[in-house]
Amino acid sequence: MKKFLAAVLSGALLVSAFAGCGNGETSSPASSAAENSTNASSAVASSTGEKDFSTQEPYTVKLLIPGDASTEACKEISDAATAILKEKFNTTLDIMRVGFGSYPDQVNLMLSSGEKLDLMYNNRDIFVSAINNGQIVALDEYLPEYGPDILTQIPEERWATTSLQGKKYALPANKEIAVSWGFSCVKEMADATEVDYSNIKTEDDLVPLLEAVKEKYPDVWPVVPGGGNMTIMNTEDNLGGDLGSLVDCTNPDDLTVVNYFASDYYKEVVTRRYDWVQKGLIPPDSSSTSDTSATQIAAGRGFGQFCNTKPGIEVEQKRSTTKDMLVFTLTPVYTTTNRVDILWYVAHNSENPGRTVQVLNELYINPELENICINGIEGKYYEFADKENNVIRYPEGVDGTTVGYPAYPWAWPNEFLSFVWEGDPANIWEETAAWNESAIVSPATGYTWDNANVLNQVTAVRNVRNKYENALATGSIDPAEALPAFLKELEEAGGNDIIAEKQKQLDEWLAANK
Repeated sequence: MKKFLAAVLSGALLVSAFAGCGNGETSSPASSAAENSTNASSAVASSTGEKDFSTQEPYTVKLLIPGDASTEACKEISDAATAILKEKFNTTLDIMRVGFGSYPDQVNLMLSSGEKLDLMYNNRDIFVSAINNGQIVALDEYLPEYGPDILTQIPEERWATTSLQGKKYALPANKEIAVSWGFSCVKEMADATEVDYSNIKTEDDLVPLLEAVKEKYPDVWPVVPGGGNMTIMNTEDNLGGDLGSLVDCTNPDDLTVVNYFASDYYKEVVTRRYDWVQKGLIPPDSSSTSDTSATQIAAGRGFGQFCNTKPGIEVEQKRSTTKDMLVFTLTPVYTTTNRVDILWYVAHNSENPGRTVQVLNELYINPELENICINGIEGKYYEFADKENNVIRYPEGVDGTTVGYPAYPWAWPNEFLSFVWEGDPANIWEETAAWNESAIVSPATGYTWDNANVLNQVTAVRNVRNKYENALATGSIDPAEALPAFLKELEEAGGNDIIAEKQKQLDEWLAANK
């Protein structure tokens, strides 16, 4: 198992060498479109390049990804990406972006309606249910011909985290695969309070700073939600979703699957959040807002947000909030199978899964294509601050709230092909690799949950969670009354059946992987 865990962690940067993220001549993605194409083809023995696919029948791949963007920008960037794909594969790319708050509903609508959809981003939460509901396509029969590079560049150990019953169902995005949780806030406002924030280590430690912000800036909410939810910082391994977790995956000696929502830790957090609402530190209607936290902070309505932390998070958040941000890391760095969290799926709606995998393969290996899709068009959506070292920034007069196509490198198949944003160190991807390697690894990493035997219970539990979870996490309802009701309804929905089935599967997996 130790070899498996090491391979999973190191696999996160497997393509970084050919993406140009090492030192010397391959220290960054290529500095021009022509060089990018050359580097990609020379550094990777692309099997797709050995066959002429330009004479294929015309096909349009519709790609769905979250993040606000204008229709005009999506069309312009789709056209630029199509110029590459048309010449190589006779394929048109149609990028559709939807705001983060609306994205889950849009995915469900498109998957259930049969509307054309080929390629989509999603997190791991849908993985097992989407397989068992027939909403995504197994990739195995298409990878040898249409995705040979991703097939060979991603190690089997990492494919194992996106496989079920021996079949590969999703591409794991090449990004950070460890996580820690924390709180980010506007540095100028924090400094103005004159509160010593140097020793903030826990959520409770934030209180003096938040209260000082409330007093000094009465029209600003000290903590704002994102899309009706608020991160609960923890070291939980939810073992594939649905229900049933290791409450603290940094403890290798406790492999008991429990209801996380019944844990003392969860009760402590939601009670604190409700108390903060009563003190005016969190908006009382947080669970019903659709605005992102970045939008609220950029507009001057919010001071801070709970978030994930990682190398470069301050710069990433500055792009979206337009403000210099402080980030406090409040949990250890850890990883689980679920932390291979951004996955790319071929939807069952796709009329041609092979052609869709072909585009996915190209996004993974082609720096020119990936940078267009991530960052847009040079001169309009970004400009070079240092072209020699591939450092970019927004053009003058443009920021993350006005650009029309904000950059989210982590959301695309291979962020390690992306240019470096000004403010990040030139070796950001090397720092990310080291950060991945520093993570505490959950003893269940590599285990894949299969909910096929409890699908009815899974659906019922999901409905209960939708009723309570966001409201509790944002402090919008009183946990003294709501939490007992939540736990009772989870049990009535069959939650204990899910937990028992998950424990059984985990025990079997552990026995087989000693």
